[in-house]
Amino acid sequence: MSYVEFTGRTLKEAVKNACEELKVEEGLLDIEVMEESTKGFLGIVGQRNARIRVRRRDILKEVMEADDFENDEEQPDVLGRLVKLEPAGEKVRAGEEFSEEIPEPETPEQAALRDQAKEILAQLLEKMSVPAQVETRILHGAIYLDIRGDGSGLLIGKNGQTLNALQFIVNKMVNKSALAGEKVEIIVDTENYRRRKTEKLKEKAMKLCAKAKNSLKPAVSDPMPAGERRIIHLILAEDRDVYTKSYGEEPRRRIIVYPRRGAVNKRRGR
Repeated sequence: MSYVEFTGRTLKEAVKNACEELKVEEGLLDIEVMEESTKGFLGIVGQRNARIRVRRRDILKEVMEADDFENDEEQPDVLGRLVKLEPAGEKVRAGEEFSEEIPEPETPEQAALRDQAKEILAQLLEKMSVPAQVETRILHGAIYLDIRGDGSGLLIGKNGQTLNALQFIVNKMVNKSALAGEKVEIIVDTENYRRRKTEKLKEKAMKLCAKAKNSLKPAVSDPMPAGERRIIHLILAEDRDVYTKSYGEEPRRRIIVYPRRGAVNKRRGR
């Protein structure tokens, strides 16, 4: 899309006019300020409107090329949250609802942010030519955006990369002007990918733990991304018979599960 010019009595008004005319959120536009507004003498003589030119951002390209969101400190630790919320041993299949989903009252501020986040995600999906609906809810203080549609599974991407990129962009847009302690947590999901991913990580953690306990030797995982390693550490942190460490260099960094000395001596004394 080529640039289109807009004017307004103030810069803010010019941006608002552009958003209303193009029917998009401000965060979805590339904005160049051509001319600042001036009040002029007595607010009349020499008064000049603000002038900007805008064009739609290539969101599809940004999403597909986003590779720095995984290490961003502001990203929600969504898998860590689900580890603590999910009942032990409960399996969740694609398309099932969160088992803990209980309607929560929301403040007017939360409702406004929820609607804003939903609109931004809907426009991202439209830009990506993905026909889907976005369902929303407030759960445990976070805004959950659930993508529903025939092609929603395509949005997950390899190891959840596309889904994480969408979540990163929505979080950045909604929280761009919020203070550090006022940022809202926004989680984007589809087909219960995140909960199913957590279940798989739990199974992997339990297998490594059992192997270390049974062999009385360290059990080593396959290379894992940082986010998944963090969940393995979290899952096994409460097991007093083992402890975990990471070793190696990215992207080949792994988890090692060690049996604790006390547990080893106890086993050998049987």
